[in-house]
Amino acid sequence: MEQNKTGKYFKYAIGEIILVVIGILIALQINNWNEQRKNSKQELILLKQLQTDISTNRDNVIELNERLNINKVGVDSLILRLDKKQNDLKFMLFLSQTMRKSDFNKASSGYNIMQNGKVSLISNENILKSVLNIYENDLPDIIDRQGVMNNRIDQIQNQFINKLFALASNNWNVKFNNYDVVATELFEPLDFDTLSQNIEFKNTLIQLRKLIEARLAYLKITENKLMKTIELLDSKTKLNLHD
Repeated sequence: MEQNKTGKYFKYAIGEIILVVIGILIALQINNWNEQRKNSKQELILLKQLQTDISTNRDNVIELNERLNINKVGVDSLILRLDKKQNDLKFMLFLSQTMRKSDFNKASSGYNIMQNGKVSLISNENILKSVLNIYENDLPDIIDRQGVMNNRIDQIQNQFINKLFALASNNWNVKFNNYDVVATELFEPLDFDTLSQNIEFKNTLIQLRKLIEARLAYLKITENKLMKTIELLDSKTKLNLHD
């Protein structure tokens, strides 16, 4: 009888242990499910922020492309007029176009969230690689090239404009597009014939043109990358919304 009771107690104890283990496993599964659901919500919020940021950056790249094309038209026309020794009002306008500086301000709220320990929220490897590549390579490249070009414009200003030009007597101010908040003053050469023979001035303009052309080429590549990343984000957010 004692052996029978011991056997029953032993079976009962095993049953209790099994029930406890099953209960723990169920609790863990529920906890994991809740955690995954929480992470999915946070991921969706992050992805939507990245969508907004990268769309803004794409718009900024398009705007910068338009601004740089204004520079390109200006410097090309300026060089042509120097070659033809053609001095007129348009020469001053093209000089002003050439000297326009363009700033690029990147939108990076989503990327900053990723940098604050949330990078693991992004479950799609292709999206993660694409976003990191944009923020760690492409956008810094735009800013670096911007700095180089602005330095070259400053060099032209200090080395040539300040010495070989004077403020136009008619005091005309011009804007080249809707992006220009402040109008640009016009400068006219003190001695156009001497300026047209200044090889250093012309070579500096040619170097500036090469910088502009390189920036335009890389901007096109970056714009395509931004567009592909936006498409990846769109497909992922739509999928998450249906989950």
